[in-house]
Amino acid sequence: MKFGFLVRLALVTGSCALLTACAPSLQRNALTPDIALSSEAMFDPSIRTWGDLTHSYDVDGQGTYLRPIQLDKSLLNDLGDKTRTIDHLSISGGGAEGAYGAGLLNGLSDSGQRPEYRLVTGISTGAIIGLHAFLGEDFDPELRELYTQTTDKDIYKKRGLWALTHSPSLIDTTPFEEMVRAFIDRDILDKVREQHLRGRLFLVKTTHLDAQRSVIWNMGEIALHQGDTAVNLFQDVIIASAAIPGVFNPVLISVNIDGVVYDEMHVDGGVVSQVFFMPNYFDVSEAVDNRRQLIEQLEVTEETQINSKVWVISNTRLGAKWSDTTPSFTNIMGRSIQTMIKYQRRDNIAQIYRQAQETESDFHHSYLPHLIPKGQPDKPFNAGYMQYLYCYGYLRGLDSQHWEDTPPDYWRIQQEAKRF
Repeated sequence: MKFGFLVRLALVTGSCALLTACAPSLQRNALTPDIALSSEAMFDPSIRTWGDLTHSYDVDGQGTYLRPIQLDKSLLNDLGDKTRTIDHLSISGGGAEGAYGAGLLNGLSDSGQRPEYRLVTGISTGAIIGLHAFLGEDFDPELRELYTQTTDKDIYKKRGLWALTHSPSLIDTTPFEEMVRAFIDRDILDKVREQHLRGRLFLVKTTHLDAQRSVIWNMGEIALHQGDTAVNLFQDVIIASAAIPGVFNPVLISVNIDGVVYDEMHVDGGVVSQVFFMPNYFDVSEAVDNRRQLIEQLEVTEETQINSKVWVISNTRLGAKWSDTTPSFTNIMGRSIQTMIKYQRRDNIAQIYRQAQETESDFHHSYLPHLIPKGQPDKPFNAGYMQYLYCYGYLRGLDSQHWEDTPPDYWRIQQEAKRF
């Protein structure tokens, strides 16, 4: 999504807020580092972990932080007792341009080529698409409607100039939050729970702004809990993962410690990474060992091989493109932020490629090419533009040959970008 206009306006608003020194409208009782979460069941290590720690999250088997779950062997072998490929799906952020990934997934469904993903990870709009991908093809119609019928008014309301000086965000994203909460109810959590208990994983990344650290949430573990607290937390994580700092409302995730309610401020996982497959410091040798254990569970011969594939969907253009930068504070800062995000994304893709190699997995990557025109900067959620992206992604989903098996050739992409 093109947020240059919004970024520049946010920078101007921030400057005004500094000058007027208005009190913030979002009141907090922030959780401090010295308060332990041990008494808060909804924050045990099976539900969430820091994204920058060395640990052993499950990828091909049941990892250290997960409850013992009886693996559904149909995930690994078909009715003919032939082993299936283990497929992992990583979906990037991209805002409205997530329509590309939505169309791609639905095209895969209609082509008969879409696998049942053992692991789905998502950040920002990728978390929203990832939920639908995890739930399966039955939710394709909802995914299509979300990314073809949504407009700006369904996502946000503009704030008045005075409100901007003391608000936590440039725009009021209450409509977006209400839309997410209307879709994610107890029935959705029960469906996530059902898939989680089969041995599948759905992971979402947010940024814990107070701690300046990423958090990886195991959404299936949240779904195992009953009550409104679990539903609210599931909703909060999805909303927080898409909360572009300074532009969207941040999410205060409530933590109840001995009867006292504290909060943590979480924003877009894209602050720390644009797409991820495994945590940064995951011991990949464990994934290979877990795959061997799965073969043993199938009670097949030692010669049996289970192939693994990593599918990455980048809902954005990857090439660097020339643009004259006006020598003003907002334009220089805005252009710098856009450039920083672009190269962060490239590093993330390279890291996933390395992790795929280290886990003996095939790598497959799809991204939005520069031949697709950009949308209107001041109307990022234009329905017509999103429908165009969706249709293009759908056609790509029908074409199994478009996936690339190596990291992008950025020189070639940048040459192509010059023509558009």
